[in-house]
Amino acid sequence: MIRHIFTLFWNQKKKYGGMFIEQAVVFVVLVFCFVNTGETLARYYTPGMLNTENTLQFGPELKLEGRSLSSEETENMMRHLCETLRTHLSVVAVSECAFFVPYVRSENMNPKDSLKCEGKSVQIYVKGADEFTASVFDIKLEEGRWLPGKILADGTYPAIVTRQLADRFGWHEVVGRNISLNGKACTIVGVMAGLKQEVYKESCPTLILPYEVCGYSDWPEFIVRVRDGELKTFSNLLDRECSRLFAGTNQEIGIYSVEGLKITTMLSNIVSVGTIVIPTSFLLIFTFIGTFGLFWLYSTKRRKEFALRLVVGSTVGGLHRFVILESFVLTVLALLLGLGLFVFVYPLQFVPMLALGSAVVIMIIFSMFSAWWPAYRVSRVNPVEAMREE
Repeated sequence: MIRHIFTLFWNQKKKYGGMFIEQAVVFVVLVFCFVNTGETLARYYTPGMLNTENTLQFGPELKLEGRSLSSEETENMMRHLCETLRTHLSVVAVSECAFFVPYVRSENMNPKDSLKCEGKSVQIYVKGADEFTASVFDIKLEEGRWLPGKILADGTYPAIVTRQLADRFGWHEVVGRNISLNGKACTIVGVMAGLKQEVYKESCPTLILPYEVCGYSDWPEFIVRVRDGELKTFSNLLDRECSRLFAGTNQEIGIYSVEGLKITTMLSNIVSVGTIVIPTSFLLIFTFIGTFGLFWLYSTKRRKEFALRLVVGSTVGGLHRFVILESFVLTVLALLLGLGLFVFVYPLQFVPMLALGSAVVIMIIFSMFSAWWPAYRVSRVNPVEAMREE
């Protein structure tokens, strides 16, 4: 039967050639769409995304009126504000950190340094955090514990590293290892799975030091985690405390949602994926309609052929399967063309292979559904009536 179908395709190549090219193009577009969407989702789910639900960043902002404050006065007032906020029931935790809060800047705007250890040198990102930062972002460590907020018993500073940094150095036993950065002796006390600055980028090798010794305490970030349903209560609390604390000065408090920043940074990628997925969906729908119509038209024109098959002994079920098999074989031939292109364009990795498999399944389902109704109709043809048609 397969040989007969190939002979039929060859003898009527002008009729079937259009559907062949159409399905090959749709398959290639589907693979491209699925690979791009899959890679975007894979980047999103890479380790290191912080929990930013109910987290707010706040900080001093200048206004035109009022007494000017020195940097020391502003720093002392902000630390006093943090201590006050920690005592309220609507607050889970308040942290002072440096270059730690995600989504406020692109990754390449964060400070870099080189960490040398055991004859290797790795470029790393350096961030500062305090003992409350883990509670603010609900950080779960792979190993060890969070920064204790004080110098260790041996006189070294505690440090946290990401798994990416440990892997770059080839470390198997990480916690308790001694490192040195710019003359600061540190002991690694914990390992994070990662720390992402941007939603759709993978985590880079990162070293987290106590805020006071990280070298970037002149650029503080104040971050708070509020209990569920207490955002309005906290906003009123912050306004009241700041009005009292900064009364008569040229400072006021600015505040914004970190989760809102996350959504904003995701929009460009969502739009990019949408510009691929939506046209591809319409292409698939209209191609299905077109292929269904062509199979219906060709099957109608071949009523006499199908009637003759029934006369010479073909069963109704056999004729039904024959028409569906035509569509299936045509789709498989179109897939082979796309597979050849796929091998040259994409690496044989999980995401591209998953995208390829998904596209193949959809095309086969597409093929079966577009041919099922025409196959059903021709299998019910009346041989006597069909042979009388001119």
